Amino acid sequence: MKKNIIALAVAAAVAAPMAAQAAPTVYGQMNMVVGQDRAGKDTGMTVDSVASRVGVKGSSDLGKGLKAIYKIEFGTEIDSSISSINDRNQFVGLAGGFGTVLMGRHDTPLKMSQPKDFFNDGALDNGKVTKIGFGNSKGGEDRVKETLAYVSPSFANTKLILALVPNETLTGATKSSIVNIYSLAVMHGSKKKGLYVAGAINSADKDSGDTTYMRISGQYAAAGMVANLMYQTSDYLGAEGNNITVGLGYKMGKMMPKFKYSMTSEDESSGKKGTVIGLGLDYKMAKKTTAYAEIGLVDEDFAGTGNDYTSVTVGLLHKF
Repeated sequence: MKKNIIALAVAAAVAAPMAAQAAPTVYGQMNMVVGQDRAGKDTGMTVDSVASRVGVKGSSDLGKGLKAIYKIEFGTEIDSSISSINDRNQFVGLAGGFGTVLMGRHDTPLKMSQPKDFFNDGALDNGKVTKIGFGNSKGGEDRVKETLAYVSPSFANTKLILALVPNETLTGATKSSIVNIYSLAVMHGSKKKGLYVAGAINSADKDSGDTTYMRISGQYAAAGMVANLMYQTSDYLGAEGNNITVGLGYKMGKMMPKFKYSMTSEDESSGKKGTVIGLGLDYKMAKKTTAYAEIGLVDEDFAGTGNDYTSVTVGLLHKF
């Protein structure tokens, strides 16, 4: 009996340092849709993967309130006959009382500042309906490589996030600064409940597109209802534009009806102007499984096809 107790004590002593280092977490989502697009008389049906992904993340305790953090995430097109992998957020960093510093590929603070997008990743994703930026179809929803970022601690429920993309080649007539792109966001409150407000800016020099985005967001969430507003401007080589997007969702048990309205106005040279309306319904089948249906109505000015455009999708999202 004593030998067994001693053996257990030794095993516990050996395992204790290992337990202090949290095991990596494997996570992801599978998101598939059946869709039909209608533009004029042309129709088509597709079965598509929508931002399906897999990743590994975790942290290690370094002592004295400091820890190392890491994340490696890949997007995968599970509907393709040929394996297709693309890079998503991937970084390593340090976190402590001073905040968080990370290096790698990451969403810009401007993208992070957006309120809840009820149509995220799909045909009516904010990155597709806020098409301002003249040549940047992501509309400010950027994920940037070679990023150095800092996230401050929360002060009075307010947080600051700054990201810099360094200029790695300091040669040539236009290579006059050490940073190509910077993004800054100030966020107050919570996106999950109560009032949330944020302001953000992205600025890229001539070597990276000479574009400036500015965004103001507001949201209120209470009693199952979430309502938000996002206003954004862009300046690309002197050509200016703006977009306003409104979102509304109301959770009723397992169901959540949702709505989006987005209006874009730009200089005539861009061709990106007009409105998009989104209607949808989410149904929570289980904690990690959601079925949904969405309809997008795009006017001819925004679609650029000479006709109004309709998108209909029915999808199944499972997270793990």
